[in-house]
Amino acid sequence: MTVNVLNAKQAPYWFSAVDRTIRSAIAWFTCSLLVLMVSFTIYTVIMRYIFHDPPFWGDTVALFCNIWLVLLAYALAVRDREDIASEGIYEFLTPKTVLVLRFAWRAMTFIFGVLLFWFGLDAALNVPGQYWELGGLPKRAPMMVLPICGVLIALVTAFTLAEDVFGWRAVEDFQP
Repeated sequence: MTVNVLNAKQAPYWFSAVDRTIRSAIAWFTCSLLVLMVSFTIYTVIMRYIFHDPPFWGDTVALFCNIWLVLLAYALAVRDREDIASEGIYEFLTPKTVLVLRFAWRAMTFIFGVLLFWFGLDAALNVPGQYWELGGLPKRAPMMVLPICGVLIALVTAFTLAEDVFGWRAVEDFQP
């Protein structure tokens, strides 16, 4: 149920403020993870091929940064309505069918977020073992990205659904 910007109402201030805060926090955190991932990779490569003394933890930490980056950035894609690449088939369907399909995709994404939180939390809390190369870090620590990502996906999908149901648009959409 994509809202036509010309017919849309301005979203309430609290809605826009919370939305902007969540988007900014996710973007800042994912950008930081990208910088860390590249830094750890460069450091590991330099230490391996120039100094012949690679850190044993470098690849593991870079991998964690990569996984967290991808999973958390998915919430931004959902919020920006760029999560499903099925726009090509919509030109063959009626506008009403397109609205129903888009709403159904968003509802399924919300359910996916809730399930990812539920089962991800169970998996993270019950995974045995530790990473000896990271000083005995419990395996549950990096796996906590699953419930965090699930909460974020459900939250941003709820915001998207609220915009569609109430016909809201963020303040930025009304500016030229």
